[in-house]
Amino acid sequence: MYKEKFVVQKDEVDAFGEIKISKLMWHMQNVAVEHAIKLKIDRDTLMKDNNIWVVVRYDMKINRLPKLKEKYVITTHPGETKGFMFPRFFQVYDKHGNLLVNISSTWVVVNFDTRRIILRPFKDINLPVEHDPNDLELPAKINEEATNLICKRLTKESELDINIHINNTFYYDYILETHNIEFYKDNKVSQILLNYEKEITHPSEIEIYSNKNNPEVIIGKVDGNPSFLAKVEFTKK
Repeated sequence: MYKEKFVVQKDEVDAFGEIKISKLMWHMQNVAVEHAIKLKIDRDTLMKDNNIWVVVRYDMKINRLPKLKEKYVITTHPGETKGFMFPRFFQVYDKHGNLLVNISSTWVVVNFDTRRIILRPFKDINLPVEHDPNDLELPAKINEEATNLICKRLTKESELDINIHINNTFYYDYILETHNIEFYKDNKVSQILLNYEKEITHPSEIEIYSNKNNPEVIIGKVDGNPSFLAKVEFTKK
């Protein structure tokens, strides 16, 4: 089990004083990186064979989000490998030990150039397997459709990461910005399931569709092909 402590900063919060989900995911991503370094399965190690980590799915359940200046802890641990899939779990706790956010995720290792999955990237390493009673089930596949075009948006160079594609944390902004501040005055996110279908490169135009239900299915397409699918559940504040 690996953990790091954080304090919510002014530039991380939304109009309601809560940390933006994309900012929280940014920290979780970095916590996973630090843990991978300790386990000697980090990007620099993988790149010796020209390989990288790629996230496939996230499932996030939110009891509440940390607020401005609030202290919180992110914990993470790997789960049992499923074929070529590598589960990783995250929990976010407040200073009293209350569970605020719970996340399960699945990852694969791909070749940096071809983006093809490497079936056995850790032949000589026994990866640790840890369990926490709070662990969620692994993220499911989203099969629903969404046909109502909500908006189009252009990628930004500032959204690129070291793998030369749009960093996965920005997808949460794409998803949640389908609604305006008036909607969020009365509604909050209680769960987000996110499937990454195809990486988004820059420059790209993303078309975002919704089924306009609750749970809401949101699909982002580039050149007519799905790049991500999300299923978002909202509850009343």
